[in-house]
Amino acid sequence: MTPAGALRPLFRRSVCRILTISCLLSLAALGFAAPAGAQTASNLRNASAADLPVPAPAEPGDAGAPSDAALYCQNMGGAASDARLAWQTWNLIALEERLQNRIRELEQKRAEYEEWVKRREKVLGEVEGHVVSIFQRMRPEAAAAQLATLDEDTAVAVLVKLNARAASQILDEMDPARAAQLTHSMAGLSKSEAQGSL
Repeated sequence: MTPAGALRPLFRRSVCRILTISCLLSLAALGFAAPAGAQTASNLRNASAADLPVPAPAEPGDAGAPSDAALYCQNMGGAASDARLAWQTWNLIALEERLQNRIRELEQKRAEYEEWVKRREKVLGEVEGHVVSIFQRMRPEAAAAQLATLDEDTAVAVLVKLNARAASQILDEMDPARAAQLTHSMAGLSKSEAQGSL
C-alpha cells in the first residue's frame, strides 16, 4: 500500500468525525433556538397529557435512513477498533519486552551455573588426584584399613587410579571378602568401559 493509500482511511475517518461533530452542533443549535409559538419548559410541566404536542409520524421516505446514533456508532466503530488494536499491540510489545528480560536473566543464570560446574569439576579433579597420591604414598596396611572404611564406589575409584603394584599391595592387606568385593567391582567397571569404547 502506498503512503497516500495508507492515509486515505485516516483522512476519511477524520472527515467523518468532523462532519459528525458539525451535524451534532447544528442539531443542538436548532434545538435551542425554539420557534416563537413553541412551549417553554415551564408550560410543558403545567400542561396535561392532552395538551402535549404529538410528534409527527415519520415520512415514508425516511424509513430506510439511519438515525444519528446509528451514524455515530458506524463512524466511531473504526476508531474504536483502531484504539483496541493499538492497546493490544502495546500490550504485546510490553509482554515481549518482559519475556526478553526474563530470557536474558535465565541465560545469565545458566552461564553462572556452567561456570560453577566447571570450577567444581576442576576442584574435584585436583582433590581426586591428591587423594590418589596420598593413598599411593601410604603403607599398604594403612591404606587397606582406610579403604575398608570407605564406601565401595569411592574405594574402587581410588584403586582404579592407583598404579597396579600399589593397588595389589593394598588389596593383599585387606580382608579377603572386602578385597574380593572391590576386585569384582573393578572388573565390572573395566568391562563396562571396554563395552562403552566399542
